[in-house]
Amino acid sequence: MEGAPSFLPSQELPDVQYAAFARSLGLTGIRVEPEDVEAGRRAGLEADGPAVIEFLADPADPAVPPVPPHATWQQMETTAESILKGDADRGSMVRQGFKPKVQEFLPGREKK
Repeated sequence: MEGAPSFLPSQELPDVQYAAFARSLGLTGIRVEPEDVEAGRRAGLEADGPAVIEFLADPADPAVPPVPPHATWQQMETTAESILKGDADRGSMVRQGFKPKVQEFLPGREKK
């Protein structure tokens, strides 16, 4: 979110159930579906002690970065600029990744 394009080798993570692994170590492990981002974030902050929050990517587009609920407009702009400058899957990422965040700024939407 600070303007650097994604570094592809860092995007290739092993398929591990991170939340389950955290629970096996005695930590709080939370697995979050794409539609439950805010609830998952809240549960992680409310946990007693360390927590691992495993955010699942949208199966329709796994390259879309999760946009945190507290992201500022400036952070979204720099993210969009970096994606447009150098990300291999930039078109789909911009459409799918920022659609929910932009909807927050539309008139008539209640703030939670």
